Parts: sequence; C-alpha cells; structure tokens
Amino acid sequence: MLLNRRFPVNALFLALLVGVCSACTATGPSIDGLPSYSSLEDARQAVAGHLDCEEDPPLPTAVMGDEGQIPTESVKCTQSVEIFYFESPEARDDAYAVMADAAGSDGSVYFAEGRNWFVVDYSDVGVGTVDPEPLDLSALSDPLGTRYTEVK
Repeated sequence: MLLNRRFPVNALFLALLVGVCSACTATGPSIDGLPSYSSLEDARQAVAGHLDCEEDPPLPTAVMGDEGQIPTESVKCTQSVEIFYFESPEARDDAYAVMADAAGSDGSVYFAEGRNWFVVDYSDVGVGTVDPEPLDLSALSDPLGTRYTEVK
C-alpha cells in the first residue's frame, strides 16, 4: 500500500523532471544577459583587444545551413578562429548549430558567446586549415562578459 501511494508521486516528479530537461534542451541557455554590439566592426575591435589576431587574416567563412547560406557577417582572426555578427537571433542560433556540429567525433569547437555575436575556434577539428593555432577564447569571458562553451 505504501509503495502504491509513493509511485504516483515519483512518476509525477520524473515526468516533471523530463519536461523541464526537454525544455532546456530545446531552447538552450538564455543569451539575454550577454553583451551585444551594434556592428561586426564593434565586435571585432572588442575581441582584437584581447586576442592575438593576424594582421592579414584569410577570407571569412560562408556558413551553409539546410536552406542555404545563413545570413551572417564575419571576419577571421586566424586560420581557425572567426568572429561572427548577426542581425537576427535565428541566424545566430542556426550558425551556432552548424559550427557546433563540426565537432563530431574529431575534436571540440570552442565559443565565446555574446548576444548577437560569437567567436568560434574550430582548430581542434581542422576545418580546411593546415596546422591551426588555437587561441584561448576563455580569456574573453571576464573582460567582455562572454559565455565560454566547448562543444565535443
């Protein structure tokens, strides 16, 4: 009898926990408290003050999603580190998902995230680069207020 009375409570708790976890996964962590910039150039200047970017970086990456090119603006810092700026939250989320998927089983992709921009380091996965030089994106967390994440 005691077991029957506890089961519905445990089942309800488990269902609630699964629902909460599903909601977290679907929407991801909030970006509302993260810093934003009014342009790619503003984001680039802020980042360049804290990372050792190349004087003459390679051309930016065109990020392709399921429906074609994702609307982004970007500038490379090095061969494998790039600063992205977005006009819409949807474009930011789409580009983040594409870049995070590059990690696969080959390595990790690192992000320093702002509200309408992020810096990505894909040196671990060697996307089109020869002997990439990783940068420490976690160094942006304190001075710029970014969220540092690693996707494996």
